[in-house]
Amino acid sequence: MKSQVLIKKYSEGLAGALKDSTEYEAIQSDLADFCALLQRFGQLREVLFRPFLKTAKKGQIVQDILARKSYHPKTERLLTLLLQHRRLGILPQIAEDLPVRWREKQGIQTIEVLSVVPLEEGQKRKLQAQLERLEKSAVFLVYSMDPDIVGGLYIKKGNMAYDVSLKGQLTSLKEKISER
Repeated sequence: MKSQVLIKKYSEGLAGALKDSTEYEAIQSDLADFCALLQRFGQLREVLFRPFLKTAKKGQIVQDILARKSYHPKTERLLTLLLQHRRLGILPQIAEDLPVRWREKQGIQTIEVLSVVPLEEGQKRKLQAQLERLEKSAVFLVYSMDPDIVGGLYIKKGNMAYDVSLKGQLTSLKEKISER
């Protein structure tokens, strides 16, 4: 739970420091590149995440990488900050959470939509229009599939979830029956 709070704190801070879409896209690209580097070179990841290696040594390794790359200064600052606080391990989650926080800064809410089958474009447009009307703001929908849903939709916004799936209705029915 603590790491989720930290991830949100760092991604919100970074999103808040961005001045425009161009800067956001540059930093998002930098973070994806650095995460891919860690993924591609397992030994590098091991060394940077090793708890007993001195921060100064890790800092030198990161500085060597930064010297070879042309990252945005804010990306470099984030990497240095995470390294100094021994939190470089949450960088992939920060990179994943940054688009959500950037959209929030733009006044756009991110809502997850799970379904058993892919929704058609007409269904997506209708769902988006309904959610924008209910939320009274622009929304960005992230679609994914979950075969456990059986039918219907599972809609999640932050910590709130709306289960309008067949599985959810069956679970609710089961709870009502067991109460008697």
